[in-house]
Amino acid sequence: MAEARKLSLEIKRFINASRDRVYAAWTDQEQLRQWFGPEDVQTRNLIADVRVGGQFRWDCTDPEGKEVTISGEYRELQPGKKIAFTWRLEGDEDWKNHSSIVTIELFDREGGTELRLTHEKLPNEASRDDHKQGWNSVLEKLETFVTT
Repeated sequence: MAEARKLSLEIKRFINASRDRVYAAWTDQEQLRQWFGPEDVQTRNLIADVRVGGQFRWDCTDPEGKEVTISGEYRELQPGKKIAFTWRLEGDEDWKNHSSIVTIELFDREGGTELRLTHEKLPNEASRDDHKQGWNSVLEKLETFVTT
């Protein structure tokens, strides 16, 4: 159990927007294309078939210029409350035959929404640390997107 926790991360963020607004930003493909990804990563293409069993594919270029593809499948959608999907970095040796799980949970708070992002089953501690940095940047962009 301690090993599983070691390869997981959890980030909480208060966002000054309604749960429905935040949920829509995560589940509407056109909105997702406008904000998704860390600040220093360039999105080349993003496809999100947001339904249980639907696929997503994010083609991006990292800060060093390397082209990267992340793919997954939506596992759970509770409107205004929860989104869960698998997450896999394609073509990376650490991710060979491996996928992780991202869960976004939304809670009403005075003046807005508390978002709790959990990323479980990462392949190693270095990946966990990289993803923690990346997700924090993603959430900063989300917050700017839904509040402006």
